[in-house]
Amino acid sequence: MQKCQFICPSTVSEGIETISRINEDVLFISGGTDLVIKLQGGQVKPAWLMDISLLPELKFIKEDDGRIRIGSGATFAQISESDLVREKARCLSQAASQVGSAQIRNRATLGGNIANASPAGDSLPALLVLEAWVSVIGPQGFRRVPFAQLQAGGDVGLQGKELITEIDFPVWEPQGNVQILSVFGKVGSRTAVSIARLNMAAMLEFDAENQRILNSRWAVGALGRTPFRLEELEREIQGKRINSVLAQEIADHLTGVVDQAIPGRASQEYKRQAIRGLAYDLLEDLFPLKLG
Repeated sequence: MQKCQFICPSTVSEGIETISRINEDVLFISGGTDLVIKLQGGQVKPAWLMDISLLPELKFIKEDDGRIRIGSGATFAQISESDLVREKARCLSQAASQVGSAQIRNRATLGGNIANASPAGDSLPALLVLEAWVSVIGPQGFRRVPFAQLQAGGDVGLQGKELITEIDFPVWEPQGNVQILSVFGKVGSRTAVSIARLNMAAMLEFDAENQRILNSRWAVGALGRTPFRLEELEREIQGKRINSVLAQEIADHLTGVVDQAIPGRASQEYKRQAIRGLAYDLLEDLFPLKLG
């Protein structure tokens, strides 16, 4: 691993002020579960590393003015164990609980998962269906951008020396007979500590009295450069009744998504079948005993 200089600020503002005076590349390290591997393999060779792992201002999880706010330094263990996230953003809680091993969950952070931008990052489909926003700060100032735009890259994506400080998303509250349901699932290459070969999240507004989907948001990962929303599926199932016919319709649609996303790939046939099973798993989690 190439030698580099280290910065250990006591606050975010101190760290940003320091790197504003540095003309060389700077990378941020918190959990380091992905970055350390890249450093050891020579995939990245920064001149400077800034350690943000001990900054308490990045480690919060709270509800504020109708939104859930999570500091970028919150670990997946903290997120999976949070009663607030479990109650009001279940899909993110489930995603956090399935990240790697217990040791990795104790180190890996939500901000790091976003910054690493792996197509298979477990938190990313959940953030898409939650319609999350991301706050970043750097030498050029502060900005807040929708996560969907940030992960797309380009001018809106994360820029050099920009630090993710917070992730926030609205609290979707049930009203009357309308339930708010969310779920996350994944298919990995091993039974434990697996990197997703497919992952998916869904969030639904469900009319419990009439057993119909009023609105939904679906997102899938590990099928392209970044996870993406399934907006055509969302439109197709709006207003439909939950039953086995709809479950098959969703599975068929998702098979088509795989064919469109990775035509001719060696993994295409496997993922065509895997995504069907994943769809049934998610629906069974959301609607046990209603798909027969």
